[in-house]
Amino acid sequence: MVWTVVTYGLIALLALFGLFYLWLEVRFYRALGTVREGRSTVNPPPRVSVLIAARNESAGIRATLDSVLDQDYAGVWDVWVADDRSTDDTPQILEEYRARHPERLHILTIKEIPEGVSPKKHAISKMIEACEGDILCLTDADCIVQREWLTGILREFEPGIELVAGHSYIPTVPGKSPFIICMQAVETLIYRVAGTAGLAMHLPLTSTGNNLAYRKDFFKSVNGFENVIKIQSGDDDLLMQKLATDRPFAMRYCITPSTFVTTNGKETLKELWEQRKRWASKTIYYSPKIVFVLSMVFLFLTMLCVTAAFSPFSTKVLIATLVAFALKSLGDLILILRGLKIFRQEHLLKWCIPVEIVHAPFTVLAVLFGLFGRFKWK
Repeated sequence: MVWTVVTYGLIALLALFGLFYLWLEVRFYRALGTVREGRSTVNPPPRVSVLIAARNESAGIRATLDSVLDQDYAGVWDVWVADDRSTDDTPQILEEYRARHPERLHILTIKEIPEGVSPKKHAISKMIEACEGDILCLTDADCIVQREWLTGILREFEPGIELVAGHSYIPTVPGKSPFIICMQAVETLIYRVAGTAGLAMHLPLTSTGNNLAYRKDFFKSVNGFENVIKIQSGDDDLLMQKLATDRPFAMRYCITPSTFVTTNGKETLKELWEQRKRWASKTIYYSPKIVFVLSMVFLFLTMLCVTAAFSPFSTKVLIATLVAFALKSLGDLILILRGLKIFRQEHLLKWCIPVEIVHAPFTVLAVLFGLFGRFKWK
């Protein structure tokens, strides 16, 4: 009797959360059909400041600066880099580039930070205080931007738009990139698709700080990172949550190819694990509506793992699990196909099924360890 109750209870919960998951995917699919490129033609172009927080980035910051300093933007713009207590060659590299671009590049050196404060949020706040840009464009010190990056991003700032989330991706070379990089490339795309659809629905689920832009006046109007500055992660989507409180229509996702930014994937499973835990750790600080949506998705993935574990002991649970997994995979694939076309990454299609197999257990464990455990960050 008890086993029968457990069996049908598991199946009922799986069905309940599964229906919500499929309903959300339908909403996402429809929302993706409404996204478009920006058409702003403000004249004269607004003043722009590019902000980069850097800590021990000597391995890749030269390539980042080369790409950022090569912009074709017609308006007034400059670049600010916050050297956050670097102990490698980053300060020397920054001085070298400042000597070559004295009018364009500004270096802000951070020697110490207040106790308990997020280093990156602190660095960004200091740069915003110092810069004069009306529009702030952010990227990371290990990313590469295209020459038309600023020009494309600024087109998104149509009247009423305060924040623009840009697209970033992990580049892969067919037949040469490691398995872990290809898997991350697909997973990253899934997050970007969800972020794009969410903003199109005025439901700001996620964004990325390595390709983000917002008006300086907006940042000041919400008091910057006040109330969230002690949270180690979330310099991107937690800021979106503030805007969503009273202006959910004031943000959009940029799908213009010339604005796409490349970022490096994690080369080891340990690095990937720490990153995903860090991402998960901030979700409890989201708005109640977003927390509800993400919790329902998490509960579905959890139930999928739980019923899979119980499947060897019950044919009914096994069948329910297989049906749920098949429907999830089909829905994910249909959604991802639309995302692949939008973001010009059709070559990743063959990696979608391997990602489906590990997606649920990896996500569930990362969330649990991120919320209740510890994570490492430089």
